[in-house]
Formats: sequence, structure tokens, C-alpha cells
Amino acid sequence: MSRIALVEPDWQNVEEGKELPQKFALKISSQLALITLSKMMKFEGGEGFGADKLAKFSTLTRECHNREVDIYKHLIKFNHPDIPYTKVYSLKPFDDNNDLKGYMILEFIPNIHSLEMYQSIPADDLLPLVRGIATFSALAQSLTPEETKLAIDRDYLELMFKEFFNETELAKKFENIRKLFEEDHPENAKKLIEAFQHYMKLVPRYTKISEILGFKLVLNHGDLWQSNMIYSKNEAGKLQLKAIIDWQGVSRMPPGLDLSRLLLGCLSVKDRRERGQELLKCYHETFTRVHGEELFSFHELQDCYNLFAPMMGILLVPDLYMFIDSVKISDEEKVEARKEARAKIVAIMEDVIEIHDYNMENYSDFMRI
Repeated sequence: MSRIALVEPDWQNVEEGKELPQKFALKISSQLALITLSKMMKFEGGEGFGADKLAKFSTLTRECHNREVDIYKHLIKFNHPDIPYTKVYSLKPFDDNNDLKGYMILEFIPNIHSLEMYQSIPADDLLPLVRGIATFSALAQSLTPEETKLAIDRDYLELMFKEFFNETELAKKFENIRKLFEEDHPENAKKLIEAFQHYMKLVPRYTKISEILGFKLVLNHGDLWQSNMIYSKNEAGKLQLKAIIDWQGVSRMPPGLDLSRLLLGCLSVKDRRERGQELLKCYHETFTRVHGEELFSFHELQDCYNLFAPMMGILLVPDLYMFIDSVKISDEEKVEARKEARAKIVAIMEDVIEIHDYNMENYSDFMRI
């Protein structure tokens, strides 16, 4: 919900000995990005969000900006080396609904390696990010309710599905799944759609998952996907995490929210199946060490991941294809990208179906409609 401008200032009358950035990023809240995204995802019959919807989102846009401003203030206070974030030069929240002057002035990070939504991140290169979000969540436990009042509450999923994935949009999504896999994976497509439909009926129950199942609540980033991670590549071709960005969706939820989005959306099939538990273990050990005591068991974290994975799967299948269409690469590269994305989607289908069966067996009361 923002636009970012690269600014190269011509500093005048600089105080002697004072170093000022030669470049910086100016982040301005805007609905232009939301309009583009809604068209790319073919919302509202392919036309994108209309004027009425955007008018409603104006308040949401301001809330998201102010939430991120608050989180950056906390990150500055934490100042923890395991939470990579962009250096902050200036923050201006919106003061009221008529204020149009919200902005953030942040560090410009050069030589980044862009990653698209359909591309995978090696498990070794994702470990620093897992440590980062675990450290953030653990440190945030020390914040007061007043300090976290702008975080999205436990109705995160209700808000998301109500505003972005209503029944009409979900019906189109499910039909796309059926058509995409009617020739080679019709049975799994049918099972996946039935599973997704089951979880959609449980969305209000997820708001009360802490009270029902006793899952602990922590601050989640809330929107962890490739575009919200800044990586560079070293001379050996290895990815290096430079910053976690776009903290607009921070929410108080069980930790399975962030982890399911990461493992399903960012890992390759091989890494998720062979090393997914290792990343969950990394999160648990990091959180416990930073927090100073065990807030939740590793088994609870595993089950928390399993219960949120199907919800995150709804966001990923089959929308990976739509992001490929908008990427500025050659037609030949898009063909290869679609092959890569299709294999990833098929594996997500298989894993979500397996996880759904586990949830039905082990959390039958919670899963009962």
C-alpha cells in the first residue's frame, strides 16, 4: 500500500564533519500499489478495485502506514543484530483522516537481488530470516499493550478474507484450481478445493484459536513473502539477507502465521520436505533463547504451523501464476517460470492435503463444522 522513490539529494550548507546519505528511499503510502495488485490478481472481474472499495481502503492505508511507523520505532529501540532492517532517517505518521503527509525516509540498500513470488529461497539462506522474525517476536513480548495497540488483532484472517478474498473471489480461485489441474491432478485439485472450503468456514474460529486451543500469541510480521525481504548476492553467488521490510501487517497471532507463509511460499519443495522441521526448530530455539524462557513447546509450534498452513495455501494456490504474468522477463523465461511454479503449486497441494488430514485427526473438535 505504498510507493517508494529513490532520492539523490543535493545537500546544501552541510555542517562540517556531518555525514549525510548520498541516496535514500522515500516511502509514501498510496493506493496506487493496491490498484495495480488488484488488477494483476483480477479482482472485481479483472478490473481491479473500484472507487467505493478504494474509498473504504483509505482508512486501512493510513492504519497500515502508522502501524509500520510504530514498528520501526520498536526496531530502533531493540537494535538487535539478528533483526536486519533498513536504517531510519525520518518517520511521519498520519495524524488524522484528512492528513496526507505520512511518509518514511529510509536507508537505500544498493546491489539487491530481486526475488519473485514463484522463486524459491534456499533453506540455508532463509535461516537468518527465521532467526530475525523469532528474535523480533520474542523481544516484542516485553512491549506493553499501549505500545502494540496498532498491531492487527486476532481477527487478522477475518479481515483479510473479508476485504480481499470474499466468496465471489474465492469461487473464481477454486474454479481456476480445478481448470489448471483437471488433466493431470484432478483428484488432488478436488481434495484441495474441498479442504480450502472447509477452512473458509473456520475463519471466525481462528480468531479465537488462542482461547480454544491455548496457542500463545506473539507479534508476527504478517506479510512475509519474497518482495518483503531484501537480499544481495556475494561473489560466491550465495544470498545474503540485508533487511526485512514492509512491517505494515504486523499482527498479534500464533507464530504459525509467519512460519506457514515462509515454508510454503519461499522454500523449494525439496527443502520444505527435508528441512522444514529444521527451520521450525530454529524459530523455537531462537525465540526461547531471546525471550529467556519457553513460552510454547516445539510440538505446539509444529501444530500451530499445521493449522495455519492451509490458510496460507489459499493465498498461494494458484496465484503464483498471476505474478509471473506481470514480471518483466522474456516469453521463454516465463515458460520456464511457469514450469517451476507449477511444480511448486502441485507440491503445496499435496502437502496441504496431508496437513489437512493431520488436522482433522488431531484437532477434530476445532475442525468440526
